[in-house]
Amino acid sequence: MAKTQKKEKQLALIDIEPKNMKEILKKAREYKNAQTQRLSWLASEKEFKHEVLALVKEAKLQPLEDGVIRFHCDGVIISVTPRDELIKVKECDPTE
Repeated sequence: MAKTQKKEKQLALIDIEPKNMKEILKKAREYKNAQTQRLSWLASEKEFKHEVLALVKEAKLQPLEDGVIRFHCDGVIISVTPRDELIKVKECDPTE
């Protein structure tokens, strides 16, 4: 015989607001806005990444011994790792 399980009802949420509810709500909305902006920027970042990668491939640069394409241009070091097409862009001190 199969055992029967009792279904328990979920209790209603307590409707109590903290004293600083307006501050919490304000910060929560600011957080959500920042999150939305970040996701928008992420889409732009991916597009720029693909554009940089296409231009580097178009240049037909020779990779180093470790397979990485790395070059320095106007104070910026750009490297492309072929295994996952990882792109790094690093600003460096022009005196280096």
